Amino acid sequence: MNYKEALAYIYSFTDYERSGKYTRDRNENILREVELLKQLDNPHLQYSNTLIAGTKGKGSTAAYIERVLREAGLRTGLYTQPDLHTFRERSQTNGHLIGEQELADLVPEIKAAVEKVQASQQYGPFITYEIGTALALLYFARQHVQHAVVEVGLGGRLDATNVTQPLVSVITSISYDHMSILGDTLTKIATEKAGIIKPNGLVVTSAQSPEALVAITSIARQRNARMVRVGAMGEDPAQAEVATGQVPPLDYRYQILEQREDGQRFSIQTPTGDYSDLETPLLGEHQVENATVAVATLEELRKKGIAWDERALRSGLSAVHWPARMQIVGREPTIVVDGAHNADSMNKLLHSLRATFDPHRLLIVLGVNKDKDIAHMLQELADVDSIILTHADNPRAMRPEELQTLLQQYAPQVQVHLAETCQQALDLATDLADASDLICATGSLYLAGEALRWAADHGDVQAASEIEGVDH
Repeated sequence: MNYKEALAYIYSFTDYERSGKYTRDRNENILREVELLKQLDNPHLQYSNTLIAGTKGKGSTAAYIERVLREAGLRTGLYTQPDLHTFRERSQTNGHLIGEQELADLVPEIKAAVEKVQASQQYGPFITYEIGTALALLYFARQHVQHAVVEVGLGGRLDATNVTQPLVSVITSISYDHMSILGDTLTKIATEKAGIIKPNGLVVTSAQSPEALVAITSIARQRNARMVRVGAMGEDPAQAEVATGQVPPLDYRYQILEQREDGQRFSIQTPTGDYSDLETPLLGEHQVENATVAVATLEELRKKGIAWDERALRSGLSAVHWPARMQIVGREPTIVVDGAHNADSMNKLLHSLRATFDPHRLLIVLGVNKDKDIAHMLQELADVDSIILTHADNPRAMRPEELQTLLQQYAPQVQVHLAETCQQALDLATDLADASDLICATGSLYLAGEALRWAADHGDVQAASEIEGVDH
């Protein structure tokens, strides 16, 4: 196979990421993935791993952990999704994307294994995500990875990544998303994500909602797993639950010392001491929270034999790069790209934009997927100065005209413009903005990818360096 043929095979299966129509019974997901990996000689058992679930912050937390371990000299694997530009972004070793030919060489093995599993007629057909997960886990084994950092795709309990046996399970911030699949309460959503907690294992979490924390704590106790909590210095939002013994107290606390346009300085209190004057180039308080989750996870990994030192920690946190997370791609006006795609993420994004940049006016280029909680996202945008509605080239994307109707209902006072494409929307935004204004393209990672390609075409060196080709 060549690369184009390999991609065609991967996408020949049902791709719920593109359609958003999760109509199939998901209970077979794990069983099917276990059998597929068995046919491939269980590559996921040939190296240790960390498994990360959550509504927000999974990818950033994974990037922090991987970069610190790489700085410490380990050979690392990183599995994340979705991709911004190319399917190859999902499988990385030591910071390098899987090569086109490397991917193409592995797919015939995957195909043969899939055919054996399907011939048994025990399970329903595979989906694209399950094929991609097996591909990444096999690639890591072939690359002799020592430790892989694996991001859960959807939920946790029934996700294909939950076939792994992590040294540490991680659950980042939890909010409302994918409610038609995971449930319509934070208890139900947290319960699905807590499905990655292993018997007699360990879970690190930054979940702050008392409702979600009680659910995670309950499952951890049922499975005799130890729980490590991360949060901000100051009052714990789950203090009442801590007092009644429903939730354990915070173990790691972070404090932001300085927020700049080129990064943040912060400190972390740990159970055994403090880390002072840590640095991250990722912007927004939520990224300091993610960094603290990474530090807590790394300290637990070190107890299990994954060696690193403080030099690697400081170097890794300060060198990490994670695209489309408050990424600055232009100046005068300042242009930022972010993948926020639910109400809580939008709230935190807007707060961080104002705290970090203090813009004269805030202009939002917005494109969202139809299966999201659009009403509450739009309510968060009610006090911005202007919104340019558009859509990504994706079957799940809502048309700008439909979005305009909803915006008139939930944020009627905002000045609204429409553009057919993300590129046209950004061109319009730059025409409308003054040098002291801020433009932010957001609403989905699919739109963020298109915004980064626009930025690359308009001379942004960082965005251009990230794009190794666009698959679809």
